[in-house]
Amino acid sequence: MSKLNWNIVHECDDEDGNPTQWYSEINHPKYGKYCWINDMGDYFGVEVDYGGFTEFTELVECKSLISAKRWVATQLKKR
Repeated sequence: MSKLNWNIVHECDDEDGNPTQWYSEINHPKYGKYCWINDMGDYFGVEVDYGGFTEFTELVECKSLISAKRWVATQLKKR
């Protein structure tokens, strides 16, 4: 499995400059080229986009950023 490289979307940082969104290239045949993790406050949501940057689908809610990254690595790994 290829290692995923996570990038911070600084345009989405909170008012204190803390990151709230990350993305990685997954090149998944069903879920598209990119995956995002969003800090929703109570959980970290893993989202994909079906091609248009307008309709995101949340696939799973995780308790931490680490668990969200792990979920992506095991479920949406680069192919």
